[in-house]
Amino acid sequence: MKHPNITESFYYKIDPPAGIEDAHVRMSCHNHAAEDFGIQIEMNDISRSLMPEDDILPYQEEEFDEMENKRLKLLAGKRFHLTAARAYWYYGIKADK
Repeated sequence: MKHPNITESFYYKIDPPAGIEDAHVRMSCHNHAAEDFGIQIEMNDISRSLMPEDDILPYQEEEFDEMENKRLKLLAGKRFHLTAARAYWYYGIKADK
């Protein structure tokens, strides 16, 4: 039972649920992780906002690049967990019928 909007290859990245209850627990865990990623993204954005926007000094360029790379990694992690949660949600809905 695979979500129609999730690619087949994604399912190789997550464990299959043992049943409806397991799917619900896994969905909840991935939602919690996505929430945490959201908080980390917000913290990264606040740190970034404390840097000057127009006049990044040479010694700040590396820090700025690191923040941008961190944001990208955090967004990818959040996307993974949201997709996994949706996959488990779909399993739970379909298996329940």
